[in-house]
Amino acid sequence: MWKKGLLFVCSALMLAGVQAQEIKKVMIIGNSIMRHGAAPQLGWNSDWGMAATSRDKDYAHLLHKKISDAVGQAKAPELQLANLSNEKQMKGWEHLSDNDADVIVIQISDNYRGKQNAEEFQNNYAQMIRDLRGDRDPIIVCLTNWGGGKLNEMIQATAKENNALAVDLAPLAANPENKAGSEGHFTNGGVNWHPGDRGMAAIADAAFTVLEAPLKAKAAK
Repeated sequence: MWKKGLLFVCSALMLAGVQAQEIKKVMIIGNSIMRHGAAPQLGWNSDWGMAATSRDKDYAHLLHKKISDAVGQAKAPELQLANLSNEKQMKGWEHLSDNDADVIVIQISDNYRGKQNAEEFQNNYAQMIRDLRGDRDPIIVCLTNWGGGKLNEMIQATAKENNALAVDLAPLAANPENKAGSEGHFTNGGVNWHPGDRGMAAIADAAFTVLEAPLKAKAAK
């Protein structure tokens, strides 16, 4: 009886430990690829990742489902969608610095309009990573922009220097089949520049590929 009681207590403590390491929140910081409100003048009348045909087909919700399935918790992690207040100048993350997310996905820079150098972009991007991490240890994944170019290299380098994961979206964007224009659901050029359903799925797959191992390791602690 004594041994059975001890076994029960140990099992309860182990379960408590697992619960304490639950992945409780996933925060995705993005732009219109993550979520865009209705813009009837563009032929876009939804409120999710632009050019996806439904909410569950945009990359944010696809990735959240992959994360939820992977950790296999009774309660799925909360999904928080967020924006910078000034992506054009690579500023405006202060309202997110006090976050409590276990997983942070950063998908910004398509709307950046400043100089593509360390002073105006890369240093700010690095500071954002540090501020979002704070004194915690969330998993941080940096997605490069959908438009390609020098910023992609800077994002990948900055992620590496700051112990974050990186995913280069340029190869996905280079495939015409991943653009919404190939799917024929919209007529506006700006909307069709975005990833369509195939592109959204490709982004979610690419992000989860680098996220899966550290996610499972964190959930098992």
